[in-house]
Amino acid sequence: MKDSSEKKMQEMASRIKELEAALGRKQIQVEYFEKMIELAKTELDIDIKKTTAPHNHMVQGKQKTNKFFYESTL
Repeated sequence: MKDSSEKKMQEMASRIKELEAALGRKQIQVEYFEKMIELAKTELDIDIKKTTAPHNHMVQGKQKTNKFFYESTL
């Protein structure tokens, strides 16, 4: 019985290490993407973050100025 609980604890500890490593990789990826978004804004003047406006509001606002945007949202 004791061996089985020790084995289970070792498996759980191993799984925690795997998950922590995966989380670390994802955090690096998030920071990379955030930096790319920041550079796109500052260096290229491209704002690629999503807006919080409702979709219909966005379509109405872009309807006359951006034909491609309007047609692609229909």
